[in-house]
Parts: sequence; C-alpha cells; structure tokens
Amino acid sequence: MMVNVVEVILVPALMILVGVLLKRFNVLREEHSSVLSKIVLNISLPSLIFMNIATAHIGGNMLYLPVFSFGLSFICVIIGYVYSKLRGYSKVKTWTVIILLSMMNTAFVGYPIVLGVFGNEGFLHAIFYDMAVAILFVIYGVVLSSVFGGNRRDVLVSGLLFVPLWAIVFGVLFNFFNVPLGYVFENVLTYLGNSTIPLIMLSLGLTISVKDLRSYLSDTVFISVVRLIVAPLILFVILSSLNFDGLMLQVSVLEAAMPTAMNALVLAITYDLDVELVSSVVFITTILCLFTLPLIIGVII
Repeated sequence: MMVNVVEVILVPALMILVGVLLKRFNVLREEHSSVLSKIVLNISLPSLIFMNIATAHIGGNMLYLPVFSFGLSFICVIIGYVYSKLRGYSKVKTWTVIILLSMMNTAFVGYPIVLGVFGNEGFLHAIFYDMAVAILFVIYGVVLSSVFGGNRRDVLVSGLLFVPLWAIVFGVLFNFFNVPLGYVFENVLTYLGNSTIPLIMLSLGLTISVKDLRSYLSDTVFISVVRLIVAPLILFVILSSLNFDGLMLQVSVLEAAMPTAMNALVLAITYDLDVELVSSVVFITTILCLFTLPLIIGVII
C-alpha cells in the first residue's frame, strides 16, 4: 500500500501539538519534559530498540549505516567550519554552528517518522544509523571538555551509561545467540516500547518555545537549510553514486533530513556555547521539518 506522506507526518505533528496545548493550558509545564525524556531514554526507548533488534533478521550490510551517518556528520562539520570562518566567528560560535549542523535528531524525531513510513524493518535500519549520532555526542563531549574545560571522565561515564546504546548491544547478543525472550519478558518490553513515540512527541511539544529568533535569524536560516535540505541531498547523491538502494538508501537519506538534535542543547549548556542560537535552531528545524520531510520522502520513495 502506498504511504500517505501527509498522514505519516501529521501523526507525530498532532502529538506534538497535544504537548503544546497541555503546556498552554497549564496541565503540564516545560520542566515536565525532562521527566518524560528520562522515561523515554532509560525505559521505553531501550525496550523498543531491544525488541526490534532481538527479534529481527540483521544483515551484515547494516553496519554501513553508522558509517554513512559519521560520513555525513563529517561533511557537515566542514560546512560549519568554513561558514564560521567566512563570518569571522569566535571559537565558541564556530563550535556551536558545527554541532548544530552535524548532530541530527535521528532518534526522537527520526524513529517515529521512519517507523511510520517504512515499518519495523525500516526502524531497525534507523537504529543502526542512530548509533553514530549517540557515539558522536560522547566524542563532542570529550573534545569540548579539552577545548573549553570540563570533566572528561563525567562525559565518558555518561556515555557508557547511555541505556539505548546498551539496548543495542544486548539486542544484538540475544539475536546472535537466539536467546528466547519468554512470554512475560517479551510482553512487558513490548508494552513499554509502545509508549516511546507518544512520550517523545509530548516531550517535544512541551519544550518548543519561541525565544530570540529574530536575533539569530541569518544563522538559523543557513543552518536550517543545510540541516533539512542540503545534507540529505548530499547523502542521496553519494549513496546513489555508490549504487546503494532500497532501505539502506531510503532510511539513511530520511534520517539525514532530521532537525538538529536536542542533545546539542545539553552540550551548549555544559560547555558555555551559544545556548540562545542552539535553542533557536532546535525550535525552527523541528517545526520546519514537518514541511521539508514530505518533500524528502517524495524523492526517496
């Protein structure tokens, strides 16, 4: 059955709107998003990831996916560096632009979209693509702690305690050794995993806010165009020229079109980067992707 792109995008968009309305009418507050995020990162998302990996057929070619993700991030780093040098930005502003361009929201926004368009098989590809983004977050933490000061040990520990990463590891082990899950274990994890997408979307709705957008308009526009349109087109051209097709190509390009990761805000706050610019870009790219993603989906399907 042909995917109705508008409906696929509308489902998460309406759930985000529910979060916005809950905040608007004081049912929930913005700070409650951190609680929802902790539930997602430590319980529901790891359950969803584990169940999909443990019960799926994993092809060796899936190991290409994090390589694609790393490669595109590196290209975005170069774009961000050149742009910042041409604008004469400081070291702080340069690193802010680089992080905003190279860190994609392949999990919180990417998973629901990929799941809606390509189903569980596509979602499995998205998990492997997102592995690079999770590792990149730790790498940036180590690099930034060296450049601007900070506790490198804390960054490494937080990276090693990143539960979704362990869900991938144990999912692969259970899959490889064909470990039976059992009725209780399987159903508990399935129920927990099914709560992931609604909680993610509600959390996004609670965090969306308009702050100082006009002050950062030129940078926000540039980063948004590169992040949402240029980056996926670059990856599409590269993978097509290397004769990759099917879900490998489709999921990679779709994930490459995701907005800036909210983890960029964590790095900005931790290392005193341009927090206002990060907030502006995260907000704008998250809103704009609801319009750009249907265009990208139309190209790759």
